[in-house]
Amino acid sequence: MKDHQTSNLLIGMAAGAALGAAGMMAANQNPRKVKRAARKVAKGAEQAVMQLDKMVTDFMGEHR
Repeated sequence: MKDHQTSNLLIGMAAGAALGAAGMMAANQNPRKVKRAARKVAKGAEQAVMQLDKMVTDFMGEHR
């Protein structure tokens, strides 16, 4: 149960960081650039979450 909570925390942190970066860029850019940057950030966040999930799965497999 604790490992599941840890993985949720890591996913939440990654998503929060991505949203924060997109928000900061939106403050000073034109809408087209913001949309492009948001797509890049979303793709990067998705990849980060997938890597975190794989790391947690591997860790769980080693410690069972």
